[in-house]
Amino acid sequence: MKKVLFILAVFVVCLQINGFSQKSRVGVTAGITSANMYGEIGGTKLDDDSKFGITFGMIMDAPIGKSNFSFQPGLHYVQKGRTLENTNEKKDWIALRYAELHANFLYNTNGPKGNFFLGGGPTVALDFPSAKVIKTLVRDPVESDYWLRAETNVNFGKESNSDFKGLDYGANMLAGYRFKSGFSFAFNYTIGLRNLVPIENGSDKINNHCFGLRLGYLVNNK
Repeated sequence: MKKVLFILAVFVVCLQINGFSQKSRVGVTAGITSANMYGEIGGTKLDDDSKFGITFGMIMDAPIGKSNFSFQPGLHYVQKGRTLENTNEKKDWIALRYAELHANFLYNTNGPKGNFFLGGGPTVALDFPSAKVIKTLVRDPVESDYWLRAETNVNFGKESNSDFKGLDYGANMLAGYRFKSGFSFAFNYTIGLRNLVPIENGSDKINNHCFGLRLGYLVNNK
């Protein structure tokens, strides 16, 4: 909880710094994610399927002077993880949840009816305790169309019994189009740069990767 409060405090600071600009706008964004984890464990490369999830959050867009550039910090709830095969020929999931702070610098075309934007920046992500490993076990003996599943909590930390390191950081790339009304759609790709293996051993390495499709709305400043 302290980690989440910390990242919220950082986001508020970003809002305060840019609050001096009369043309700054705030808004909301929501969408879907397609995430995976890449790397290798014990010399074997990870080769898992992507996991779909959701994302939503708050953004702010602050023009930088009279240029076509703007600074767009955002605080997002993001579902990540990966999909695993199991012996029942069904899927297991590693379902990770993060509070993720983006600090994007964007170039805007500023067209008469709207503008394309393109850019990116650093990210910092803090784990939520609701992350889980979901395993598919056997068919339900009563309703055969359903499979029984078991859930265990993901243990974040740097100890021998940890599953992943908690704090993640990386880089984000963003591209999209915003209408004059304030509505927008965008694609983003976030790559985690921190090795999430709790106790690094040789070439062992795991990194988060996540694609997102987001719809957003910025409130026009009157």
